[in-house]
Amino acid sequence: MTTQATNQTLPLQNKVALITGGTSGIGRATALLLAESGASVVIGARRAAEGADLVKEIESKGGRALFQTTDVTEAKQLNSLVDIAVKTYGGLDIAFNNAGFVGEGLLPLVEETEENLRNIMDVNFFGVWNAMKAEVPALTDRGGGVIINTTSVAGVKGFAMFSSYVSSKFAVEGLSRSIAQEVAELGIRINTIAPGPIDTDLLDQVTNGDQSMFTQYVPMQRAGTPEEVAKLVRFLASDDASYVTGHTLRADGGMMS
Repeated sequence: MTTQATNQTLPLQNKVALITGGTSGIGRATALLLAESGASVVIGARRAAEGADLVKEIESKGGRALFQTTDVTEAKQLNSLVDIAVKTYGGLDIAFNNAGFVGEGLLPLVEETEENLRNIMDVNFFGVWNAMKAEVPALTDRGGGVIINTTSVAGVKGFAMFSSYVSSKFAVEGLSRSIAQEVAELGIRINTIAPGPIDTDLLDQVTNGDQSMFTQYVPMQRAGTPEEVAKLVRFLASDDASYVTGHTLRADGGMMS
């Protein structure tokens, strides 16, 4: 990874990537892959011990990374995360806004609470809104860049008993497509990744460990892996997707087909 010949082949060489929700699941897999692909990775999440361990793992493989404890519901903390990326690595090229929250899981509307809905929206919607407000100026200063927001198949289709989470992801889809139109002329591309059931702690939290609740509706008859989603994030972050913006890329094993 450190030889000149190898460096010339890395798709994200000399890029700086920021990842929220980066210490587990899709975020962790993406941090590892983007670092392996040549990017300097700035990881923001709430779990400091896991963040420190991830930085050590990336550095042990020859990559560059740093971690800063970040709550995406606090705009000041996201501003700080962007600032440390710029100050440490010279700028920002890629932002993967991945932090997510399912709240109390599957509930019918009549049992849903305003508190649960607000908590979900604070992380899933306002977390992305806060992040993009901090990231767009830094990307503009860089002459352009890429934002990728994690939504869900629950952002393109309704699911009974899951209305609060679904609403938050639909909101991120609308936000992403709208801002993509605003910033295209600045050289900034904004796309979303919409995973189906992915083998993560988040899926187990919703299903109480019974992933078949969702995978029975997947033609491929299995959950995806975080690494499979990470490869799609890398594609959208790379020059191979240079004419792709305002797009939702589903990673769902055919669930929405």
